[in-house]
Amino acid sequence: MFSLRSIFTNSAETELAHTLYAETILAARRPLFFNAGGVPDTAEGRFEMIALTAFLVLHRLKKIEGTNELSQKYFDVMFDDLDSNLRELGVGDISVGKKIKKLAESFYGRIKAYEGGLEADGNDILTAALIRNVYRHTNISPETAAMLSVYVRDEAANLDDQSDQAFLDGNIKFTDPSKAFGASS
Repeated sequence: MFSLRSIFTNSAETELAHTLYAETILAARRPLFFNAGGVPDTAEGRFEMIALTAFLVLHRLKKIEGTNELSQKYFDVMFDDLDSNLRELGVGDISVGKKIKKLAESFYGRIKAYEGGLEADGNDILTAALIRNVYRHTNISPETAAMLSVYVRDEAANLDDQSDQAFLDGNIKFTDPSKAFGASS
């Protein structure tokens, strides 16, 4: 998760970005998403859950004044980690940069789609965005996708309810997704 770049730019904000990203990874990798939530347990499905959870963190950071640099460091930490993971998976050095660029572009598209979904009344737009992204190439039931949409709205509200200082201290708490999926964790 740490790159050479992070060793040489070790600031308090970089450390905070790493802490927030570590919490993001823990939240995104909860087995319930891949079981009751129907998210494919593949590299692509894991990326989608990281992207969705990272969106929620960035969505909240956007509401805290003066966090533009922190948000950028968080983004950098995320993509440094993705770069490292691709290299560990054996993706050739020459193609890693192209793959990271493509992932970054897709992440920006997801941010736009998820923002629009959260701003819309009801879950239809958000559910459609989740089906296009998280559940792409799967035959997921609309009901299961709608449960993930409920979770995203609940999680966004949960993160909004946490104090700005909690975020700035790296003490964010994600909710248990079992309520949205009607399952026990």
